[in-house]
Amino acid sequence: MTLRALAWFLFLLCSTCATNAFDRERANPTRSALPHYAVSAQGLQRIELGSGMGVLVDSSRLLTPEQVAATDQPWRAITQPSPNFGFTPDAHWFRFELHNLDATPLTRYVELPIPFIDDVRLYHYVDGQLRQSYTLGDERPFAERVFQNQNFVMPLTLAPGRNLVLMRLASSGTIEAPLRVWDPVQFQQSNDHEKLVQGVVAGVLLVMIVYNLFVFFATRDRSYLYYIGFVASYLLFHFTLTGYTFAYVWPQAVRWNSVAISTFMAGSILFSSLFASHFLRLKEFSRGASVLMRAFSVGGALLVALSLVAPYNVTVRLGAALTFPAALAALTLGYWRWWRGAEFARFYCLAWTAALAGLGVLNASKFGVIDTNFWTGNAHQIGVVLLVVLLSFTLADRINHERKLRMTAQARALAHEQQARASQQALIAAKDQANQELEQRVQDRTRDLNQTLEQLQVANERLQRLSTTDGLTQISNRAFFDQALVAETRRALRLKTGLSLIMFDIDHFKEINDRHGHQGGDACLRALTDLIRTRIHREGDVLARYGGEEFVVLLINTPAAAAADLAEVFRADIEALQSSFDNQQIRFTASFGVASSPAGHFFTPQDLLSRADQALYQAKNEGRNCVRVAASV
Repeated sequence: MTLRALAWFLFLLCSTCATNAFDRERANPTRSALPHYAVSAQGLQRIELGSGMGVLVDSSRLLTPEQVAATDQPWRAITQPSPNFGFTPDAHWFRFELHNLDATPLTRYVELPIPFIDDVRLYHYVDGQLRQSYTLGDERPFAERVFQNQNFVMPLTLAPGRNLVLMRLASSGTIEAPLRVWDPVQFQQSNDHEKLVQGVVAGVLLVMIVYNLFVFFATRDRSYLYYIGFVASYLLFHFTLTGYTFAYVWPQAVRWNSVAISTFMAGSILFSSLFASHFLRLKEFSRGASVLMRAFSVGGALLVALSLVAPYNVTVRLGAALTFPAALAALTLGYWRWWRGAEFARFYCLAWTAALAGLGVLNASKFGVIDTNFWTGNAHQIGVVLLVVLLSFTLADRINHERKLRMTAQARALAHEQQARASQQALIAAKDQANQELEQRVQDRTRDLNQTLEQLQVANERLQRLSTTDGLTQISNRAFFDQALVAETRRALRLKTGLSLIMFDIDHFKEINDRHGHQGGDACLRALTDLIRTRIHREGDVLARYGGEEFVVLLINTPAAAAADLAEVFRADIEALQSSFDNQQIRFTASFGVASSPAGHFFTPQDLLSRADQALYQAKNEGRNCVRVAASV
């Protein structure tokens, strides 16, 4: 669905009344004096002719310039600020006068900024004598144009006094005549500005195409492919409609240029319908909605094929008629999905709403409801840029939404696993206790000895815990970590699995101690370990206090990327943490160093520890509160 195609459709609705009124005026003709425009070297640099012209409808398409120039022709004044007569088989003649107030000839450009008119002819008369004439149109090679521009630009040399200009337009599409008269210098400046705006639009659309093409290759999600097809179709449609492709891409392909507009319009309908159906998951949500959007996509595909063989005036009407209901259906279904709880549809709805808002502003300015300026004149292009960018955000937002759902499911599965492990440990403990009681009954004679042995065993276990547990934080200490590092290194080398180490410490911990005392610092250490301990779930992973405010996390069978992601989660959680002490909230950050040894590579515990320490040192030097990953071995 395209904004310009929507604009054409809305124009047909709005211009029906105007056409009927014009037909009534033809049935009862009345003469009215046609205005003229005074031009001079110091006068207006740009004249919008608009309603300052007379129009003559040539239903036979056989009138000659001499017949049209006759004084007895029933010219009618134009009341529209931007003359547009819609789809019509009639030829239309336009008449306006330019009075040169200077004593010397004056050069002016007449511009018709509608590059898809089939037949454009201009006749310049002075005192009844033909001075200049041009025959142009999009059915002629671009090289034949007297002025190499994407629009129809015709230079006039105005003689002093009265200059009569007649223009004949005929086309299989719409007849639009928003004619302008320019000073050459002012025209060049405006043309450069217009090309800059179009270049920005083209740049944004091309960047979105390339970026999402890479994302498609990475994800193989067909939504990205349909999105790329839509943006590419609209890009070619827009620049074909504005004449840039005929000027710079296929200047000799007259036949192709005559069908390209309807072809790319149909392509936009096809890919936008496929995108809406696939992105909104209409097949899972509603069979009726899925069938509706599938019908629009089939219609777009048929129209693409039809545009290559059928007449342009037929295919462009079909495209304009199909565009509006397809756009309305896509937007309505998007809001329906959002209302029914699909949060990923929010950016989708916002994107199409922005596009339609830009279209509304453009049409309001065209029909004189609001003033025309840079923003209103380019509202449809701004709307399209917002549409394309927000649709890209829409795809990214859906991926994040699905990721959250997967993480929630994984968290639930992990919670069930922890409950199962707790039940298993309770069963093992109950079994051990029963065995111990049975053993005590059997060994009555050695009860005293067994009690002594049990007391000794308890004492040994307590001593073991004390020797491997940090007294402040109640997590493993450095001695336990050193043993675990050696053991897991041997295991990783034997099984050829990866091993990762995260080393981190609290930033500016001395300042915390100086400000809140050592008890405040101890409160921060306990708060940090309580936080991190809840994030370490796998059996075999080790969280230990390495010394002072420094901690380590040993992750078995974990690649560098996963370890870095986990470190970033730790960093963000610590940054958001508040430690309560003495009716105060203490906030602090931490710096992280990550080192990994890939599966199958030889390494030593000292090497892994050294590289993690170097990465931590780098994080400290680069501003703290960040994660740095040591280079792979």
